[in-house]
Amino acid sequence: MMIIMFNPQPGREIGLNSDRRAIGMAPMGSLEIVPDQSELFARWRKEKQSLLVAVQPERLRDLAGMEFDNETFELHPPTLGHTDRKAHKLACNMRYEIENRELAWRENLDALITAFSIHLLRNYSSLRPSPPRRFTGGMAPSTWRRINDFIHGHLNETLTLKQLAIIAGLSPSQLARAFRQTAGQSPHQYIIGCRLMLARHLIVSTDMPLEKISRTVGFSSNSHMTATMRRAWHKTPTDLRNEP
Repeated sequence: MMIIMFNPQPGREIGLNSDRRAIGMAPMGSLEIVPDQSELFARWRKEKQSLLVAVQPERLRDLAGMEFDNETFELHPPTLGHTDRKAHKLACNMRYEIENRELAWRENLDALITAFSIHLLRNYSSLRPSPPRRFTGGMAPSTWRRINDFIHGHLNETLTLKQLAIIAGLSPSQLARAFRQTAGQSPHQYIIGCRLMLARHLIVSTDMPLEKISRTVGFSSNSHMTATMRRAWHKTPTDLRNEP
């Protein structure tokens, strides 16, 4: 588990796998890490605003294998009061996705958790980053076809960065860079566009109910599809269906 503070915590008291307690200031943006199977004691004396990110050990091991070719590692928790600006920014973005649930929020949240986990492994573990693979022209055409076919074949499902990375034979961070170079968009932006185009086709060429279309193309509801379409095209599904 990782805990990121959204407000200062004076006099915070923590103990990790020990009866000894550390007491001190935990500023806004401070990061605490609790490795799997650890015992944590924590006490705070004022209202605490924080985000707790719990990542299954299996997911961390998979990411470590994909990013570092090594699934064996130890986490190195920082001391009380350690601040991490990047972790804080990722946590703020995750909080926004959870609270607002806009436009492919599940895919975006999953990508943020993946990015957060990779940041954790790079900076707070026994692993060391290997030199990044360079991409000068994006993905090979055959790789892009595999990715594109998979996306179009699974639009009604939650598509994750890890799934796409496995299909491309890349690590998640490499996939994100290569995808943007190839498509000119992030994966979740591209997926939203594909869902909208398929929805438009079904709306204008079939009599399928709008609620069914929304779920067929991967939106949670017709209202979700309508809001997404209005934001992207300034039109609603009903507008498209009524066009001559």
